[in-house]
Order: sequence, then structure tokens, then C-alpha cells
Amino acid sequence: MNLARPQSAGRGGTTRNELKRAARRLFAERGIAAVGMREIVEAAGQRNAAAVHYYFGSKDDLLRELVVEGADLIDTTRMRMIDEAEAQGDLTLRDVVRALVIPNAELAGETGEGETYFRFMTSMQTERRQMFDQWAGGEHSAGYVRCLAHFHRLLADLPHALVNQRLLFAGLSLRTLLAGRETARDAGAGADHPYWGEPVALAGMIDAVEAILLGPAKRG
Repeated sequence: MNLARPQSAGRGGTTRNELKRAARRLFAERGIAAVGMREIVEAAGQRNAAAVHYYFGSKDDLLRELVVEGADLIDTTRMRMIDEAEAQGDLTLRDVVRALVIPNAELAGETGEGETYFRFMTSMQTERRQMFDQWAGGEHSAGYVRCLAHFHRLLADLPHALVNQRLLFAGLSLRTLLAGRETARDAGAGADHPYWGEPVALAGMIDAVEAILLGPAKRG
């Protein structure tokens, strides 16, 4: 059976983009399993109940596109920042931390990635972790891999396992902060907010990640 093309969405965007924007927000706010295709269609202001199937295929196909698009936006910026820092020479830990944090914190895209991506990521890692790791890795995380190599080189005086642990803790902390900022912005936190406003929030996240990586190692 041939499906009629769904009605185009408002706000100057395409139907496909409006469906992605609506889906990511629903997944971010409710989780993956709790959101059905019909809810996405309704939230996007569409009438055709088959719109998601028409544009994406299955729910997993939609999830994969949302994961990959956000990951690619982040990785493109991160690769550029690492290239620029390496070209200047004498790369510092702070340079690499900035390349880790800023592409996430300044994420922007045509379908509202900067509004909901990290809460969506949290839902994916909680409910579909294996899929998320598969979709967001490889060619979509080349900049992150370069950051890891620089971190291990710059922190070579620490045990390898300890560096890995700190990178894990730093990554989890950063994602939690970014998800928290998304929620705060939804609640009305503006540019002048004492914690979440810019550039206060960005500087604080960079400082926090750097502190996790450089903190003294204490056992017992």
C-alpha cells in the first residue's frame, strides 16, 4: 500500500524535522519504552498516523537517526577544536577538556538537539545502552577517541586504570550536568541564571571536568 505524503509542519521546518524534534523531546522526558509512534505524530502536529513509519521506518530506525545526528554534530565540532589546538602546539590538558566539553555544551541543530539531546541520551543509555554505544561509536566518535589519547598522554604520571576511571566519572558528570541544564532551561532558567546562565555554566563545566581529572589520588 502506498502512503500519502504527510502534511508539512509549521514553524518553517520540514515534517521530518518536526517529527524528530517532537520524538527527541518525548523520549527525553518520558523515556524510550513509554513513547509510542502515535504520540510522536500528535506532538509534531501531524494528522497522518503513519508519518513516523513513512519517514523513518521503525522506532529503532528513528532512534538511530536521532543518536547519530547528535553524535555527528558534536564530533564535527570536536574534531575541529582538536585540529586547531594541535596546530598551535603545546597542547594542554585544559585545551583537551575544552574540546571535550564545548561541543556538548554548545550543541545546536535544526531539530532542537541543544534542547533535549542529553536527556534523550540518558534515556537511551538507561534503556537501550547496547544500541546507543553501537550507534554513537566508531566513525561518529573520532574526536572523542583523539581526546582520550591526549588525556592519557597528558596524565601519563597517573596509573592507566585510574585515568580511565576518572574519564568515566568525568563523562558521566558532564552528561548529568548537561541534562540538568536542559531541564533548567525548560523551567525558564535564562542567560542571567547564577548557575545555568552563560558563560557561567560553560566555565563551571570545564572547571569541574578538569578538577575530576587532576584531583589528587587518595586511597583508603
